[in-house]
Amino acid sequence: MLLAGACGGGGGSKGSDPIKPDAVVSVSFTSSTVEAAKGSQFISISASGSWTLNSSVSWLKVSQSNGSGNATASVTYEENTSSSPRQAVVTLVSSGKSATATLTQKGKESTPVAVNPGWIELPALQTGTGHKFVSHNFDSKSLRSFSYDWNATDQVANWVAYPLNKSLIGSGSRTDAWGYDPKLSSSEQPLLSSAYKGSYDRGHQLPSADRLTYAENVKTFYYTNMTPQMNSFNGKIWATAESLVRGWSTSCDTLYVVTGCVVKGSSKKAYDNNGKAVTVPVAYYKAVIRYMKGSTLGYSGYMGLGMYFEHKAYSYSNIDKTNTEVVMSIDALESKLGLDLFPNLEKVAGKSVADQVEAEDPTKVSYWW
Repeated sequence: MLLAGACGGGGGSKGSDPIKPDAVVSVSFTSSTVEAAKGSQFISISASGSWTLNSSVSWLKVSQSNGSGNATASVTYEENTSSSPRQAVVTLVSSGKSATATLTQKGKESTPVAVNPGWIELPALQTGTGHKFVSHNFDSKSLRSFSYDWNATDQVANWVAYPLNKSLIGSGSRTDAWGYDPKLSSSEQPLLSSAYKGSYDRGHQLPSADRLTYAENVKTFYYTNMTPQMNSFNGKIWATAESLVRGWSTSCDTLYVVTGCVVKGSSKKAYDNNGKAVTVPVAYYKAVIRYMKGSTLGYSGYMGLGMYFEHKAYSYSNIDKTNTEVVMSIDALESKLGLDLFPNLEKVAGKSVADQVEAEDPTKVSYWW
């Protein structure tokens, strides 16, 4: 962020102004609490005369230490590598008066170990190079929001998994709050404050529209949730798939979703804002398990569907039961991927139910269409 000019213009006074009883002096941050990742934001200054602005700590720096009149400055802050939160105080002095504003930076969260907690939406967890399991809760409650398998080698998440229904979607609007995921070091992630170099969109795996409350929507813009997608793919058939999944989630108790990309066999690279290479996936997929208590559809209330897309421009953007090129059973999708997508379904619903749900052909089930 760059410094915006002061409304009154002019440079700062070197002397100290006399106390003016009627002078208004105030300073405030755009947001008083920030994540552990490094970043920047604006700071609002109200003063009738010359002023000075100082930070109490070295990890937060102000863009302008003096000026005159009302102004908008900016501050930059370093990554907090500690697990404990920390605070910085900026002090504004003008007309013999002073005002302060406090910024709280959250501590860096620890990354969970690769132990499957048993959630239905989680695929079989893998360890080793190209696999790091990360999970985020909702800020306002002890409830999981989404998890992913981070691939630092290719700089994309192999998959992102999350539960979905009306309540979890919430209400709000798109934040476009691009930033690092605080659960990983910035060196492990691409920098994507602007689009990939190489004419690729920043394609969401967890869609922005699937988490609309402000705090949760911000997380959908973590760089770890992005992959390089062709615009002719991202804005057409992929957008259709996202909309279908969201629509299904509003007519059941919970939809358990896995969204993923396939990097094996790819020879294409996009580049982040620092020139770091990011593998361009050769394909994408979505897998869902629908649950509706007491439903006569499916098996004990469960139904399953898979979609597999080559990363290309499709001649159509609509998806229905006739699109057998992309719509398939969970079993068929697992065979394509070589991945057990819903190993925990058997633990919840029993082996017989899980087998039937994963084998069912969704193109022959009226519910989906």
